[in-house]
Amino acid sequence: MGRLETAQQEVNNTRTIPNQKLHMSEKLTFGLGDFGANYSWTFIASFITIYMTDTVGIAAGIIGTIILIARISDGFTDLFMGTVIDNTNSKMGKARPWVFWTAPILGFLTFALFNVPSSLGQTGKIIYIFLVYFLISSIFYTANNVAYSSLTSFMTNVKKDRVSLGSIRFIFANVAVLSITTFTTYIVDAFGGGQKGWTATSAIYALLCAVPLMITGWYVKERNIAKKKYEGQKTSFGPILKVLFTDKYFILALVLYLLWYLRQTENGIRVYYATYIFGNEDVMGLLSMAALLPMVIGLFLAPKLAAKFGVKKSVNTGLAISIVAYAIMTIFSENLTLLIIGLVVNAIGLVPLQAALSAIVADVGDLVYWKTGVPVQGSVFSLTSAGMKIGQGITSALVGWSLQFGGYMASASSQSGGAIFAMKTMLIYFPLAMVILMLITMALLKYEKYLPQIKDEIQLGRIGDDRSKSLLK
Repeated sequence: MGRLETAQQEVNNTRTIPNQKLHMSEKLTFGLGDFGANYSWTFIASFITIYMTDTVGIAAGIIGTIILIARISDGFTDLFMGTVIDNTNSKMGKARPWVFWTAPILGFLTFALFNVPSSLGQTGKIIYIFLVYFLISSIFYTANNVAYSSLTSFMTNVKKDRVSLGSIRFIFANVAVLSITTFTTYIVDAFGGGQKGWTATSAIYALLCAVPLMITGWYVKERNIAKKKYEGQKTSFGPILKVLFTDKYFILALVLYLLWYLRQTENGIRVYYATYIFGNEDVMGLLSMAALLPMVIGLFLAPKLAAKFGVKKSVNTGLAISIVAYAIMTIFSENLTLLIIGLVVNAIGLVPLQAALSAIVADVGDLVYWKTGVPVQGSVFSLTSAGMKIGQGITSALVGWSLQFGGYMASASSQSGGAIFAMKTMLIYFPLAMVILMLITMALLKYEKYLPQIKDEIQLGRIGDDRSKSLLK
């Protein structure tokens, strides 16, 4: 009788309640959070280099190095944040309190980063920039973004809803990115340009960052919380790292996230490309619209494509389209019309993967939980977030380093051939290499057909040693 009771206790502890269909209002509330997050992260990624070089007077190479150091350390803090979330127990849930309470601090720090005190000397400015950027990337954005991303897993275990959440999330994100990259230079100029313009713009963006994230953290619900297999089981940092880094599918998901964000050197270089190749910084708005507007539209259709053809097939087809688009951009790199056509085609090709990224990570988290019995819903997103941060850190550093090595001269009327080549590399050639590597990584992800059976086993409490050994050999 004792063994039967123990077995039943394990089943009760591992069983999750079947998820009801998420209402569109909650999906939209969730997506609003990524709109807010981008008014910190994309604003910084797109404009920190040109603000620091042309307004504050710091060399591009120094900014790139600061970003890289902070982002790598940020990757390590991400590792701990997932464990913190998995061990959080509050009335708001596991992830929601972190989304809500870190939002206003993140907004304030974003404002502070674009208001470097002019009274500081060159060394003082560098120290100030590093400290504020470190607080944003390594602490407050980490806590906020890992928690926000893990909501995809905590809100539902239904594949269709997870893809839908990913699509809606990135619709909001791309709307924010499009708005930021299109209108920021106009807003800065409208408020007087220079530091005065950046002060007003960053104040507006700080509010647009904090308020939407607080709304998301307050209103969404957590329903799908994986239970520990045994009462008193510890979810500590070491065991979680072990079960994740010994699983090939988690490693592939981590690599996929890293490559996705490494590809985004184009975000940081667009303003330079517009200014020095096409001779007009306002062309950045056209380039941004071409790169992002098709994604916003395409993400509405992405869940239907994934449901009809499967995630893997739709993603692979999209990546192949993206490779064709980069070939067009390579040939016509200085023809504005044809470059824009290439950017539009590329955006269409990237839609399926952008929609599926969060769902892939959530599914891998379920897969690891099924194999080991260790709840990793927060940790799996923290580690992929580490891949994102390290990737973005390298991306920002590459932009700064490539410009410096190419001989970029801040505020010059024209640039050398080396600087122009650096701009083309960051917009076209390097992202193309990353897309090819993403296609190879997707070919190695071979778990999709087993997911329905795996989720059924989780519902029945068959995890860890009790799972079916015939699945996913």
